[in-house]
Amino acid sequence: MIEQIPDWWPHRSASRITVGENHIWHSQTLGTQGPKILLLHGTGASTHSWAGLVDIMKDTATLCAVDLPGHGFSTRPRLGLSTLEACTLGLIDYLAQTKFVPDIIIGHSAGAAIAAHLASNLPQKTQIFCINAAFGEFPGLAGIMFPYLAKLAALAPFSPSILTYMAQDRARVQRLLAGTGSQVPQASLRAYCALFQSQDHVKGTLQLMAEWDLKTFLRTLTTLPNQVTFLTGMGDKTVPAQISRDWAQKMPHARIIEHVGYGHLIQEEAPSIVAEHISATLKRASP
Repeated sequence: MIEQIPDWWPHRSASRITVGENHIWHSQTLGTQGPKILLLHGTGASTHSWAGLVDIMKDTATLCAVDLPGHGFSTRPRLGLSTLEACTLGLIDYLAQTKFVPDIIIGHSAGAAIAAHLASNLPQKTQIFCINAAFGEFPGLAGIMFPYLAKLAALAPFSPSILTYMAQDRARVQRLLAGTGSQVPQASLRAYCALFQSQDHVKGTLQLMAEWDLKTFLRTLTTLPNQVTFLTGMGDKTVPAQISRDWAQKMPHARIIEHVGYGHLIQEEAPSIVAEHISATLKRASP
């Protein structure tokens, strides 16, 4: 499976495949000292989303980035195994197999929900760092139509073909990413173009979208004992910053950091800023 990864892919030399009970994971681990950091990307992305951050922090921390089920170079699982609960159980299995015990779990967008759910199910007390957290059940028509359309797209065999064909247009992909409120570097744009041209990745993304349901998870957040840091880009056009603001007020051990001038993919736009906040968060937790 490693041979499927392009030679130019960020940190390809660190890629490894781990076969779990229900999932086959692609991950990259860099760094051999300092705190252990688990990185979980958002819907439609992959390990490449963390490349800039890893470059900055790999000399002072051990970082493990994992492709979510069906994303990037992780295999698309059976139907029903891309839910929040299934992703969490799969990652618990992955961490046990690789003997990676994170000090902090960092999640972006939908990955932030997995980060929080995973941390709450680990035996050790793990910090949580949520970047533009998608902790919302979208109200009204969007709440009804979005999962419905995702399910239709996942079931219709022509949909991934149409989406991958559209992704041949680099300018179209760039406009799509700009619609999140972010201007990503060229290396990230190249990776997204490759991902969106992969039917396996598109099908895996649609499956996760179709199976995503946060109702039960959101009811548990107000009792979460872990320390949580929310980081938002105020220019985020995908997940409103108000969602993180509201949850930071409701959760007992949460704080929020807000940045003007960046959007949904702030970790790709400004990895040095995100790295500074992660380092500061780890220091706050030190004895």
